[in-house]
Amino acid sequence: MLRRISVALCTTLGTLLLLIGCDRKNVLAELPPPIVTVTSPIRKSVTTYLEYTGITKSTASVELRARVKGFLKARYYDERKNSVQKDQPLFLIEEEPYRARVQLAEAKLQEALSALQKAETSKIREIAKAQLALDNAALLLARIEESRQRSLVARNAASAQDVDRAEANTKKAAAQVESDQAALEQAKSDYEVNIATAKANVAAARADLENAKIDLSYCRINAPISGRISRSLVDVGNLVGEGQATQLATIVADDPIYVYMSASESDLLRFRDMRAKGQRKDYREVELPLEMELANETGYVHKGIIQYVDPAVDPVTGTIQARGVFRNHDGKIVPGLFVRVRLPFEDKPNALLLPERALVAEVGLKPGERMVLVVGADNVAKSRVLRVGSAVDGLRIIEGGLKPDDRVIVDGIQKAREDEKVNPQPADPASFVTGTTPSGASSPAVANPAEKSATVTP
Repeated sequence: MLRRISVALCTTLGTLLLLIGCDRKNVLAELPPPIVTVTSPIRKSVTTYLEYTGITKSTASVELRARVKGFLKARYYDERKNSVQKDQPLFLIEEEPYRARVQLAEAKLQEALSALQKAETSKIREIAKAQLALDNAALLLARIEESRQRSLVARNAASAQDVDRAEANTKKAAAQVESDQAALEQAKSDYEVNIATAKANVAAARADLENAKIDLSYCRINAPISGRISRSLVDVGNLVGEGQATQLATIVADDPIYVYMSASESDLLRFRDMRAKGQRKDYREVELPLEMELANETGYVHKGIIQYVDPAVDPVTGTIQARGVFRNHDGKIVPGLFVRVRLPFEDKPNALLLPERALVAEVGLKPGERMVLVVGADNVAKSRVLRVGSAVDGLRIIEGGLKPDDRVIVDGIQKAREDEKVNPQPADPASFVTGTTPSGASSPAVANPAEKSATVTP
């Protein structure tokens, strides 16, 4: 009985509810405007930068080679320390054969000096002069005798045979004088030649001695520069310098250190155009700053300058190579590292910047253009195309299309619809800055981020 009463009550209640529902109309409630975060552009002075990939290289590299033949007797440096100073002893090649050559060269020099002294003190000229004087006296005596015989013949006191004998003696004496004269000239010439030859022998002996000393000095190999040294390529006890200059080790100088990078020809033309307008200086006139960071660093903590630029563009790659130089006192930077470098390009006072996430890359936009949603005074969202520039601290420089008091949607872009109202919630523009630029300093900006992938040939 109770069960039937319960069923009846449920049936009656359901009928009443159905009748009530049929009498009311369905009404859709209007959705509230979507909540979005808006911000005005940040106004600040920034410096734009060009970024490149670079590779480090030592400022000097020297191969240590054995310049003389011999057995390697000692290695003086510690391979574990890896660092040497200029003029530090490094290797020793056996010196005994080269000391002997020095002693032999010294002996030959003394012999040559003695020969020179003998030549210079020679009396050969004086002897020739004395002989000439003696034979001149004999000639004079023969002429007197010939004249006396002729006088005697004229007085019939001597025979013609005596005159002939006297005349022959005169001719003989005259011939002897001529011979002595020639001997004197030859003695003078021999004296000068002997001295010149002796001096030449002395010079040759001195040169041989100098060469012997040089070869001896090559037995001791010292560091020509300060820097990092490689492991020893030859063990002690091996013969080196046999037929070639055996390489023993290599020293590289890394303080300061070079960084090589390649800039595109478009960057080169921009630089040249700015120099022509007086907006930039040439690296040969002033020190142009350059900044670098290693792969495990952020913030470009290493400061250097542009030191060299190639005189021509490589027609194959369309790039021009440049070189920077950086201090490396702590030896943290080693040759062969790939690094990021940036070059200050242009100062922009009072630039307008927006957060990167507010910019939308729509299909059909030109290079350097982005779309944003701007909220007007009536809280209606409107799309606008902006010209954008360099990136800086999570922001992007706006080159055109934006006013300082415009409100741009940063968060909630996917919920907003053009020409429809939104519920804008203002945000502090500084909250979107991700960099660590000190207060009061110009923020760095990357003028061409695509250059990060530039190919560099050292």
